Amino acid sequence: MQPGIQAYAKTQTLAISQRELEARALLKAAAKLQALKENWDPSVCVIEEPLSNNRKLWTIFLASAAEEDCPLPPELRKNMIGLGRFVINQCMRILFEPDVKKLDLLIEINQNIAAGLMAKAQAEAQAPAPMQPMAVAANY
Repeated sequence: MQPGIQAYAKTQTLAISQRELEARALLKAAAKLQALKENWDPSVCVIEEPLSNNRKLWTIFLASAAEEDCPLPPELRKNMIGLGRFVINQCMRILFEPDVKKLDLLIEINQNIAAGLMAKAQAEAQAPAPMQPMAVAANY
């Protein structure tokens, strides 16, 4: 990759919100799973990389949701932990008992969570910035 493109890609990554970054990671994992589905080959050397990638991503989400200082509401944390465990287990099941049909649910979960994260990120980006009390006082 050219240096200018690398700098732009790095800046773009820094400028996006955490939610958008997570959504992009989920969509990338979903795309890898979709490619696996479309070119199905149940050999371990083929299915391991996309399943491992998805499992690692969800391990990060699971660890984050399990942290004591996680900012998510308790019910959402509980749901994310349950969903993370399910996804990780499903990846392992597919690895040990390859079945192309089981990929559909993983793809759908990633895409739906990504859509929710993107919608939330867009809503936050469009929300007006809160007024700063000091800035208002300085204008009078």
